[in-house]
Amino acid sequence: MVIFPIVAAILAFGCAAAVARDYLARPRPAGLVWSIAFAIFGVAALCEVIGTLSGWTPLMARIYYVLGATLVVGYLALGELYLLMRRSWADRAAGVMILLTALAVSLISQTPIGPNVVDEGWRALERGPGMTAMTIGINSTGTAILVGGLLYSVISFRRKRIMRNRMIGLSLIVAGTLAVASGGTLTRLGSDQLLYIAMSIGIALM
Repeated sequence: MVIFPIVAAILAFGCAAAVARDYLARPRPAGLVWSIAFAIFGVAALCEVIGTLSGWTPLMARIYYVLGATLVVGYLALGELYLLMRRSWADRAAGVMILLTALAVSLISQTPIGPNVVDEGWRALERGPGMTAMTIGINSTGTAILVGGLLYSVISFRRKRIMRNRMIGLSLIVAGTLAVASGGTLTRLGSDQLLYIAMSIGIALM
């Protein structure tokens, strides 16, 4: 069903715009990174919508894979680091993420793609060990950071009764992130739409 990616794209772009406005009013690195993360997810969801309705192109499949499958979890986690860590440490993590982004774009641009891309979309990409390792590494590390941030928020709420909305929203974001980082398990089971449902709810609450 294309409705779930449509809803996810609308929510993601709306949230990216709202966070960007807040960043312009009160410049904080976390706001900038979160707006980028939401925009990344929105573009990936939009690629899914267009590909489903009118057929995929090689460029669209590559954009979807590098943004939705590879980078979005990393940028979600980077935003969390800016909320929880010292600025200097988070800046170093941002430098690493920028390098990984450049490397991911380079790798995906050189990845061969099968002839059935119109129907199969990103699944037609013939991903090599380098691209696969990078995707797994970013998703695994990003998920660990987000889960750690969730635990911190839960502990803070239980002790001080603060950040309740953030705790609930982050819980759902983590649920969606786990789907992204699962290495395509839900997709292989025909349940990839669950990703868009979980992430849409999480984005709305955040």
